[in-house]
Amino acid sequence: MSSSKSKKNYLTYAKFILAAALLTFIIYKVDLTQSVQYLKEMNWWYFLLAVFLQWVIIFIGTHRLQILLRAQELNLSFWATLKYNCIGYFFNLFSLGATGGDMVKAFYVSRETNHKKTESVTVVFLDRLVGMVAVLLIATGSILATLWIDSTFRPYLPYFSGLILIVFLFVIFIFTKEFWKKHILIDKILNYRFNNKSINKIIDFLTSTISKIIGALYTYRTHKTVAIIALIESIILQLIMCGFAWSIGAGLGFGIPGYTYFIVFPVATLVLALPITPAGLGLGDGALIGGFMKFGVNKNLGTAFVVLYRLNTLLMSIPGFFLWLLPGTHITRKELEENT
Repeated sequence: MSSSKSKKNYLTYAKFILAAALLTFIIYKVDLTQSVQYLKEMNWWYFLLAVFLQWVIIFIGTHRLQILLRAQELNLSFWATLKYNCIGYFFNLFSLGATGGDMVKAFYVSRETNHKKTESVTVVFLDRLVGMVAVLLIATGSILATLWIDSTFRPYLPYFSGLILIVFLFVIFIFTKEFWKKHILIDKILNYRFNNKSINKIIDFLTSTISKIIGALYTYRTHKTVAIIALIESIILQLIMCGFAWSIGAGLGFGIPGYTYFIVFPVATLVLALPITPAGLGLGDGALIGGFMKFGVNKNLGTAFVVLYRLNTLLMSIPGFFLWLLPGTHITRKELEENT
């Protein structure tokens, strides 16, 4: 085993250990008997509503990814896009953060094309980025709209606003015609040649890859409608996610104002997305419990919420597992064309 691979394995083990330690700490701090009692008293009709809303979210997210791919002339059917989305959900259970399944999704989407693999991978991660932008907008908007009622999350406002500003500048950077060529020395750097052929091959690969990534992003300058629809769908999707959180909280009898879900859940979503622990275990759970505690929900009740949230995540991943096992999932586009 190489040294770099060994270090990578040790880092992965460390993150699993960190997740276990965080979960142990959470369990130690709560009364599990009381949390179980809250679960027994749960109105399960609300949980069924949450499951339904989760599927609505998946379908909207699938359409968003489909139109973003279509702008790159990658015409996946809704069914194929849904399949890879569900497979991504399944692999989120084992990946670092709540977005690790995107790497698996990107792998399968890229196998659907022979000539735009880099672009397809770029779109999958752009799809996630658009979702995160929507989360930031909702969290920031909710905090601003409720400052006169509750200033609990006011300290987070500068950070969220700063992130939105960075995203805005990034969009301007991409959409401004050839800005990256005119104002950055990327061309000169990547076109520099050494006497070593191996190094030059690496430079050629980087040049080609970076150009394709920037080209893929720049495509949306001429597909502004697609970009706007994707952002609108992301905002709708994240608002429904807040409704999903409300469904679980209402079923448990949280008894907190509805607007709190539009602050706590987006903030927790950002924490869950951090690639620190597998599926955001421990870290994201603590963010959810701590966030609701700020609005008067006791930690045992918050723990019951996390259990139901994780149960729903598990239920959503099961279809992805069976779709992953389907014949044809692992066949490349080239192989499909050769067999027709």
